[in-house]
This record gives sequence, structure tokens and C-alpha cells, in this order.
Amino acid sequence: MPEDSAPSDEPTLIVHPREGTPDPIDTEEALAHAVQRLEKSEMPVAIDVERASGFRYSDRAYLVQIRREDVGTFLIDADALPHLDALNEALSNGVWIFHAADQDIPSLRGAHLFPPEIFDTEVAAQLLGYERIGLAAVCEQTLGVTLDKEHQASDWSNRPLPRAWLRYAALDVELLTDLYRELGKKLYDAGRWDWAQQEFEHIQQMKPKPEDPNKWRTIPGAGKVRRRRQLAILEELWKTREEIAEAKDIAPTRLIRNRTLISLAVKTPRNKRSLLNIQEMRRARTRHYTDQWMNAIRRGKSRSEADLPPLKRPHLPGELPKHSGWKLSHPDEFKRLQIIREVVAKRGKALEIDPAVVLEPRVQRQIAWDGPALQGDKLDQYLLRHGARPWQIDQVHDGLEAAIREY
Repeated sequence: MPEDSAPSDEPTLIVHPREGTPDPIDTEEALAHAVQRLEKSEMPVAIDVERASGFRYSDRAYLVQIRREDVGTFLIDADALPHLDALNEALSNGVWIFHAADQDIPSLRGAHLFPPEIFDTEVAAQLLGYERIGLAAVCEQTLGVTLDKEHQASDWSNRPLPRAWLRYAALDVELLTDLYRELGKKLYDAGRWDWAQQEFEHIQQMKPKPEDPNKWRTIPGAGKVRRRRQLAILEELWKTREEIAEAKDIAPTRLIRNRTLISLAVKTPRNKRSLLNIQEMRRARTRHYTDQWMNAIRRGKSRSEADLPPLKRPHLPGELPKHSGWKLSHPDEFKRLQIIREVVAKRGKALEIDPAVVLEPRVQRQIAWDGPALQGDKLDQYLLRHGARPWQIDQVHDGLEAAIREY
């Protein structure tokens, strides 16, 4: 939908929470008091999570922000209180409002928090055709106010948390209920409320992706490693870095940068002395694990030829080749993909929403790869099996049928 209904004046920057900045809740006693207050409300639950991505290994919650309009905002220290089961019953009588729920729900599950029903303001904005879907941008376009996102990428594992960070955290849930009301009305008016409900249910049912045994090949620059022996060294170094990072709960790149791993694999140091001649390896945090780095290099060097990684990343069962190479290697599939993209793009233009929202690119590629000669209900069932939601199928069914007949 076009954004001509957005306020035309300069948005107002919100810098202070309405009731002031609350102190973090970091004791069982304070949590029990918060539960007593929250369970008295029947208002929607505005909720957000702060992590320490880029600083810590895990994506666990370090701060959980909760707001119900009639009882206020609560900032819960999920580091001091990692198990928040007590909140589930208190919050079970209202919809939980997120912005980007797919990012926050896994962290909440780790803290033993499980939303009974969700509303995602980011998804709602996508379905309404907003081009900018960050929280501050959606607030600006919908409410005429905006937020300062200065501390978005901060290290939320720091303790004590600075007052400015707590103020930022409280503001992240300050406007979610207002957004829920306004975006909900817009979805109803546009006839897209049911679409949103299907998307929200899909998010709640999403399962973690299976571990990729070739994740080490995703290191930026790994494609420059041209020899199998060097790849073996890179794999061993990556695994060692992951093991240390997980044990110490530190982001892997804070131990060794990716480009240094690549350099060590390509220009392998002969011994500890040559390893420590590399400036980054002399940092205290990195130098402490010198023996582990050297052992990883030795393991890579000593692997048998049969045990060396192939030059190209092997495909997992059911995984499609990278579509960037289809034009040369799979021309028929590439042609089908272009036809399908045109169908979805045309429908997206008619609906005034991003084609990737109309039908995920992953599903588009799957249809092109399989090239199923399907029509009617069989086409619908195929799309459902591959993760398309019913509203998406309704929008693309006729165009895909025509496209399938064309190819």
C-alpha cells in the first residue's frame, strides 16, 4: 500500500520514556513483584530483547523489555535471571507485540518465555507496502514520531548497564502498542489482517535451521583458498576457533578475524615463533591459545589425501545449487526462474508490496528447479509443502499455472 497516509511533518524524536526509566529487575523477589503487577493487566504485551551479537558467542537474551500500558515498563536482567518461566502465566492473556519476532523468539525460548499469540509490527509494515521497515522508520511513517537507535549494536552483556542504555531499551517497547493499534487498523482496512495472522503463525512455528557441516566455508574470502590441503587447515582452524569461542562465550571474530584465518591457511606458519610474528596473534586474548592454533594447523597438515575437503562445497541432501550459477550450468532451470520471478514481481507491483513478501525467493527457486507440471490443487499442495502460506498461494496461483504451461 502507498505511504501517502504517513504524517507529512518532521517526526518528533522521543527521548524519554513516559514514566521515566525503570531500574533493571535482577532478583527473584523483584521479578515476583513484577509478575504480580503484570498478571493484573489484560492489555497487549509489548516485548523486546537485547542481545550481545558481535560480542558474545550465543544469541541469548541479556535484557528483556516488557510493557503493558496500564502497568508500565519492566526491564528484566536476563543475565541475572536466565529462566523467566514465572512470566509465562502472567502474560498468557494478551497478544505479544514484537518488531522482528523471528529474531527475538529464539532468544526468548532460551529464557523459557513462550508467546501464546504474536503481532509483528515489522511484518505488518511489509504487508502494508512500507519500504523502510526498521522500528524507528515504521514509527515515523505510522505515528509521526521516531526513536534514536544509537545503542542497537551495543554489548548488552555489560554490567552494570549504563542509564542511557536502559532508557533506550525502555523506549524500544514504548510505542509498540500504539503501532499495533494503528497497523492493525490498516491491515483490516486493506483486507490483509488474515494475511498477517498467517505470517505470525508461520513465525511461531519456525524451527531452527539444521547445523551446516560446511559452515566454515562461508567465511568471507574462503573462496580464495584454492588447494585442498589449505582448506583442511582452514577447517581445523575454524573448528578450533568455534570451540574456544563457545566455551568462553565470545564472538569468534574477537578471537581471530576471518581474514587472519584465511591467511594462516594459505601461508601456514611453520612453528610458534612464526605464528607469533603475525601481529594479530600477539594480542593477549589470541596468544593465550597459541598451542590450540598450532595443533589445528598440524591436524590440517597431517590429514590423509582421502580426508581432505573437496575444492567445492558439497551440496546437502535436498539443497539446491547456488542460483547465481544457473544461467551457465542449468539453463532450463534459469529460464523457468526468470518466468516465475516475472509472475511474482507483477503480482507484487499490483499489491504494492515487495515481491519477496508475496512469495519467498527460496520457494520461487524451488519451483523453478523442480519444474513441476502441476495445476489446480496439486500446485497448491506443492506450494504448501515448500512453506508458502495460503494467502500467498491465492495471490500467485493463477500466474504460476500460466507460467508452468509456458515452460
